[in-house]
Amino acid sequence: MPFDQTKDVLNQARKFHHKLSEFYEDLKDSTEKERTRALLDYLSRHEQYLENCLKEFAKEVDKNVLDSYFQYGSDASKLSGISNFEIKDDMKVEDVVAAAMHFDACLIKFYREIADQAHTVKVREVFENLLVMEEHEQIGLSKTTLELGLIDKR
Repeated sequence: MPFDQTKDVLNQARKFHHKLSEFYEDLKDSTEKERTRALLDYLSRHEQYLENCLKEFAKEVDKNVLDSYFQYGSDASKLSGISNFEIKDDMKVEDVVAAAMHFDACLIKFYREIADQAHTVKVREVFENLLVMEEHEQIGLSKTTLELGLIDKR
């Protein structure tokens, strides 16, 4: 099992947001539907914002917390769902929303597992805060897509 410091895990999550931003940008170039392109543009910019938030967040976390080591299992250390995601030639808005929800769920699971395995209260609090933030992001995405009429209100 790998050993990492809190700052390494935060950096991994930041890189995940960066990859997601690039992923949405690449998808935007492959679709001709205006609504889908608009959603992908929003998601790409939003992931850039979250990447920057994590960078700033890491600057404010106590150095002792950032330098704390902990051990986590291979399932928790995987944030690779982007590369496994199938890009369709003509993705619909619903497909993009489903992908975004999937990626949010990956981060939520990641933060929950890391928080559960933290050895100190302060490290646990860092990842619990990120977990809550990501849960709010997922809810916000759902609300935004419903408000914009981008998905069915089943």
